[in-house]
Amino acid sequence: MVGVPMVDEEITLKITLKNLYLGLKYQLPLRRFICNFFITKNARGLFHPNSHISQGSGELKICYNHLASAVKAGESMERKYGGKFRPYKCFFCDGFHIGKNRVV
Repeated sequence: MVGVPMVDEEITLKITLKNLYLGLKYQLPLRRFICNFFITKNARGLFHPNSHISQGSGELKICYNHLASAVKAGESMERKYGGKFRPYKCFFCDGFHIGKNRVV
């Protein structure tokens, strides 16, 4: 398939300034930013390649083009699996992914 790397291929990821800016912007307001980075530490993983690549399979995570579609998918996953699933802006691509958050 085009655009989907094989598991044994090396994937090179680069954080772009635009995605870094947008990713940090989506962590606002400041109270949420502080909570996500320093209290629950949920947002620290945004800088790791596993925020874009599935840790188990090594394949790219599902990319949602819009925040609204990622929110709907997260709500569906909460109903299906339980827990807190939240969308986040990926620093490595132009889309959003879903993450399961720790709850404090």
